[in-house]
Amino acid sequence: MTARRSLAGALALAALLAACGAGASRRPAQAQATCPSAGRHVVDGGVLRVPSGAKPGATPLIVVVIPGGGGDKGDRLGIGRAGTRAGFGVLWPTRAAGGFWTLNDAQGTTDVTNVSDTIDAVVSSCFDPRRVSITGVSNGAGFAARMACERPDRFAAVVPVAAGYRALDPCPADARMSFLDIHGTADTVVPYNGKKPDRKGNVPRYTARWARGDGCSTRPRASHPQRLVTRYVYRGCDSGLRVEAVRLTGTDHGWPGAGPPLPSHNPSGFDATPAVVRFVRAARRAG
Repeated sequence: MTARRSLAGALALAALLAACGAGASRRPAQAQATCPSAGRHVVDGGVLRVPSGAKPGATPLIVVVIPGGGGDKGDRLGIGRAGTRAGFGVLWPTRAAGGFWTLNDAQGTTDVTNVSDTIDAVVSSCFDPRRVSITGVSNGAGFAARMACERPDRFAAVVPVAAGYRALDPCPADARMSFLDIHGTADTVVPYNGKKPDRKGNVPRYTARWARGDGCSTRPRASHPQRLVTRYVYRGCDSGLRVEAVRLTGTDHGWPGAGPPLPSHNPSGFDATPAVVRFVRAARRAG
């Protein structure tokens, strides 16, 4: 039996148990779902990695990774390995047509619908719905930010890495979740301070807007945890929310720690993967 069929069977079993009437209703809610087996599964719309010992509704969390249209089959970013060690799930949505993810309504809404459907199906099979976070790199990071704005009911945290914010539609006021941006100052694909002449897509400006939405101060506290790394923390956020940014001096475009070739220069040696893992592990969606 293939991994794809295993997951389909698990979802079908969960639906059957939920429809069994009074007998099923007397069981605890978690008994009505079944987790896929540990390991890698091809699912409708992506690839899922399930940790060992996963339990319905109680598996610690799942991270959705948007690295690009073709996914991250070789786990170049290292999120899958980190998930296995930490005991959480990882989902890589894939774009059937390949190419770039759409970043605004003018470009289309099909990607948002398809990825939402994939996430909803996977989460309902096994994972705690309050602990779903999303990250990505480059165009995938921009799409991760778009998904967070489109589905504020779904995500606990969003972590864009080397994101382009210029093309995004404005985020609605109810899109409130923890936010971490990681970006290099030498990025020429999506410049840290935005593209001239209007500087739209400016990273500090976008992060400050998110901080305002989360009830934080828009004047962050800066620290320097290591050479060429500046960490900004926006204080006073509403209960349970965090807004932070990591600025990497001299780092160019890509996922720090995964390159070269992208990024080709990362003089601080900063690794985005453990930073993402630490941030999402503490994130929970309110309600």
